Amino acid sequence: MLIAMSPWLPVEHILLLAAFCLIGALDDVRSLSAGAKAAALAAAAILAGTVTGLWWVPIVTWVACNAVNMLDHADGLAASAVAAAFLGLGGDVGMAGAGACVGFLCFNYPPARVFMGDSGSLLLGAAIVLYASERGFGLSLAWIAIPLIDAVFVIIRRLRQGRRPWIGGTDHLGHTLLRMGVSNKALPALYAAATLATGLAFSAWYNA
Repeated sequence: MLIAMSPWLPVEHILLLAAFCLIGALDDVRSLSAGAKAAALAAAAILAGTVTGLWWVPIVTWVACNAVNMLDHADGLAASAVAAAFLGLGGDVGMAGAGACVGFLCFNYPPARVFMGDSGSLLLGAAIVLYASERGFGLSLAWIAIPLIDAVFVIIRRLRQGRRPWIGGTDHLGHTLLRMGVSNKALPALYAAATLATGLAFSAWYNA
């Protein structure tokens, strides 16, 4: 996905996104501890703030990476939601990002044959914030609202149950919707539609 987007990205963004991808790859291969992974992400997020010159980018990037990472709990969800966000943002980079996600979805849509892993989810979380940051803080949050809602839902549920939020399980909002009867093929489309609707609605309000 990074290679697919690279022709439309500045060199500093490519190198920065490669750092996020590397952190994810290390976690995929060696299973980093929660503390080590959080610290590595924080360092990369601070670097993103340095590159963009925006004080809030490190916070939003760190949150987005973890939210998209948590959203990758069912086939096609993370790529569908981020594809919709890129599509809604538009522009050359937006179309490149959406195209990269759609290309990946050809193999990741249920039933998946290829999986994103942390290398892909951290990359996408950082990529969408880097691009959306050009529109400001509010719109950056708006385009990651659906992954954030899913993350907040599962974190609150786990804390109420006395569980560690970073320990995986089948208690995400997506899992709940599947148990309610939403098909696994419809779920990614539902998340994509919700992401696009939320982002466009907030954009219209923000620019009004």
